[in-house]
Amino acid sequence: MSRACCKTFAFIFLGIIFAVPLFQGVWEKAVEGESLRVLGVFRKVPSEANLRSFEKELEESCKVADWLRPAYRQLRWMLMRDLGDKAVAAADGWAYYGPNIRYLGEGYFKNLKSENPGDDPAATIVDFAAQLHRRGIALLVVPVPSKPSIAPERLRRGLAPNLDLSVNTRRFMDELRGRGIDVFDLFTPLVREQRDRPDLPRLYLAADTHWTGDGVRLAATLLAERVRAVVGADELLPRRNYRREVVTVSRRPDIPRMSRLPGEASAFPPETTAAYRVLDEAGEPYADSDESRILLLGDSFSRIYQTDEPEAAGLIANLAFELHTPLASIVNDGGASTLVRQELARNLEILQGKRIVIWAFAERDLRFGMKGWAKIALDE
Repeated sequence: MSRACCKTFAFIFLGIIFAVPLFQGVWEKAVEGESLRVLGVFRKVPSEANLRSFEKELEESCKVADWLRPAYRQLRWMLMRDLGDKAVAAADGWAYYGPNIRYLGEGYFKNLKSENPGDDPAATIVDFAAQLHRRGIALLVVPVPSKPSIAPERLRRGLAPNLDLSVNTRRFMDELRGRGIDVFDLFTPLVREQRDRPDLPRLYLAADTHWTGDGVRLAATLLAERVRAVVGADELLPRRNYRREVVTVSRRPDIPRMSRLPGEASAFPPETTAAYRVLDEAGEPYADSDESRILLLGDSFSRIYQTDEPEAAGLIANLAFELHTPLASIVNDGGASTLVRQELARNLEILQGKRIVIWAFAERDLRFGMKGWAKIALDE
């Protein structure tokens, strides 16, 4: 290649590099009427956290990237069936959430560098249990299995449901038990169900992070047995005579949506699942009650089918059906590690009369919990 040609390519390359920030600066001043974001780096004390936050803000605000990313994602999907770092496309139209796979494959989370170095899930759970104990309330911890822990078959040929996949979480559960915490194991019965009874409806949605209506019903049935053992049937008040009806729900899967795949509705069409809707004596959809002896803290695994379509068909309603008593609940999508306890601390009256708190959180939160695992004081 001639020297002139090399210079031409070098100038084109440098032009592209400099054109993007120049365009961004003009856009911010002329269109948005804002000061230049790049100057924000001088407004905070230099630190790893501040620099990473600044870098992320620049990435998210870049207009050129906003215009190019959708086309890039679509091209990547069309050529390689690649959903990016947040998702993995699998066989038969299935997809798995990237952080779930990363959590299972990285090794025990306590041996890794944490995104919130000061947080220790075990210490936080023990502290929370102690605060509840002083109020005469029991704590039942329920790590919720992710889809690859229970239904990994479509990730790779020859992969089958196996408890070895959840070794990190089960190790943590053993640590909690060793520190006197009551922990409920959903992994063993769900793996057994998935492995030994393949003729039954599947437990997890194909291209969604969550369980199916049948997965919810099974989890509620299993959990109810433990709650009755902890609390006792006579303590489950007020009593209700619920009934349950089967409804068919069509859901837009969340994994392609989180991967921001353009045209994801055509690549991953809506999924249908049976959901088990709970009705009270008057035929009205299940509703929580602050008078309940049970409080459930949860995330989207507790929210799905409960407050979205068809409503009153999620884990909370089905657990109430099994126990013949309503629950009180605090639910925050992705926020079961800390945000639900922060909300509880702001509304302590909900603990009045409670005998047990069920704390259900997705297993990946042990590593990637939103806002970490901060200790929250339940002060009056």
